[in-house]
Amino acid sequence: MEKKIILVTGGSRGIGEEFVRGFAAQGHRVVLNYSRSQQQAEEVSTSVENSGGAVFCQQADVSARDQVRAMFDAVEEHWGMVDILINNAGINLDGPFLPMEGEQWQRVVDVVLTGTFLCSQEYARRYQGTAGHIINMGAATALHGRKNGTNYCSAKAGVMTLTKCLARELAPAIAVNCVVPGFMETEEVMERFNLYDPDRRRDMENRVPQGRLGTTADIFRMTSFLVNEATYITGQNHFVNGGEYMG
Repeated sequence: MEKKIILVTGGSRGIGEEFVRGFAAQGHRVVLNYSRSQQQAEEVSTSVENSGGAVFCQQADVSARDQVRAMFDAVEEHWGMVDILINNAGINLDGPFLPMEGEQWQRVVDVVLTGTFLCSQEYARRYQGTAGHIINMGAATALHGRKNGTNYCSAKAGVMTLTKCLARELAPAIAVNCVVPGFMETEEVMERFNLYDPDRRRDMENRVPQGRLGTTADIFRMTSFLVNEATYITGQNHFVNGGEYMG
């Protein structure tokens, strides 16, 4: 397995943390991007390094072009060119559509969609190899929608379409794919859908043909396949949801 430099945005917790830990364990050098969770990022970084992994923490708000550019500059000075970009950073500011304020809409779109655009553009402008890869994070709700998530679902729909556009423009040097998680057993999902309530969790699990919530490890396994083994896949949405949504 060729060892690569992998940049993970939003890497301090949840699925992003799983990416950082998993790819570092495989021997890749991993850049852990965070926006505000410095303490969490440093704890993850220290834990990985104590296990023999290589991690470089770098703060940046992915919705700000100057910060994205500075992040790539710092990585190149520290290690060199980024081989793989994983656009995982996201934010939820849920609320009903009619009273939703413009700021509530814009912040989610800025981080989820614009952040994916800015990081992908900066990466693609700098990448000089022939086997690059951008992996975006989608959401099934981008296709079927949900209540109180107009901003988030719309932004993720944009990410999933952006994936296809970039796949066409950046081929053949850079593949672009989108991993689409289902209901994951992460703190953010558990809190948003109140799945700590046993009855609500049971109802959710009954909606999934596989009969359980997903784990961050499920998402990592798909992403690891794309990073380490896939050579003829681009422009695709890869659903990892136990069959809850079949696109």
